[in-house]
Amino acid sequence: MDRSNSSGSSGRSIRQSPYILLSRCMNMTDSHTNETPVVPESLLDSVSLLSKKWHPAIVRCLSNDDGLGFSDLERRLDGISAKVLTDALTDLREYEIIERHEISQSPLRVNYTLTERGKELDDVIESLADWGETHLAEPETEQVVLVADDNKRINTMHTAWLENDYTVRTANDGEETLRNLDTDVGVVVLDRRMPGLSGGEVLDWIRSQRYDIRVVMVTSEDPDFEILDMEFDEYLTKPVRQDELHAVVADLFDRREYSTELQEYLGIRSKLALLQVEYPEETLETNELYQRLRSRLDELESTGIDLDDVDAEAIERLPIGGAE
Repeated sequence: MDRSNSSGSSGRSIRQSPYILLSRCMNMTDSHTNETPVVPESLLDSVSLLSKKWHPAIVRCLSNDDGLGFSDLERRLDGISAKVLTDALTDLREYEIIERHEISQSPLRVNYTLTERGKELDDVIESLADWGETHLAEPETEQVVLVADDNKRINTMHTAWLENDYTVRTANDGEETLRNLDTDVGVVVLDRRMPGLSGGEVLDWIRSQRYDIRVVMVTSEDPDFEILDMEFDEYLTKPVRQDELHAVVADLFDRREYSTELQEYLGIRSKLALLQVEYPEETLETNELYQRLRSRLDELESTGIDLDDVDAEAIERLPIGGAE
């Protein structure tokens, strides 16, 4: 089928490449002078060179090294075939953008470096990359924290600590917390004891709705065995330090990207670590739910759960005696 025309009998247009469109523009003339091309030929040539997928990538690779061999470039340019790399290197040598140097003849070893012309082009490519990062990159997803505490002073303080880094919503009781909850909220800083609906009841509601929300329970009460039935992610005892709250909230946003198993593992570990501080070992050994969670923790560890992505400070905050 002949696709040389921009449309066929069906009337559907075929999308033209930027290079072809620029060619058309270049052949147009200014309506006032009938002489000056709208697009100079030099720009068209530059676009032709940079529009080839691997050319800018090769130039960028060579910008940070004294020289790279063919195999080095092939490893760094994930997805490029040997033939495409060979053709691209030939093109760039013809444009005098790179140079080929023979290192040894037996075995044959060569490397490639940028010429002065290539270094000038690399500056242009770097500027284009910076422009794209500024104007074309996807905007960062807004990170929303809901601070829920019936103590207005604490509510105001925690909000002030977080608002420079996050979009912060506030609530003064359980009912207001529910009204401010939606899928935009990523982390809830939740007071355990509030009038009306308690923090525990709010937590149960969040989990029943299956929201992808991480919850840090904040309370003036020491941890007790009731926390074993609560599906929070972290637990802080008042008074909370600013650096402590910042670290936990940042960690909980990271956890939203973790697997379900890893999130479960860290939640269980948080509970066990809290209770190991509060109760002697003999008391823990007689608590059936504690032992059940401890067994589940061991089970998750035995599956080879990957902790490489977990911040080391987060693990240090959750020490478990005998679990590692």
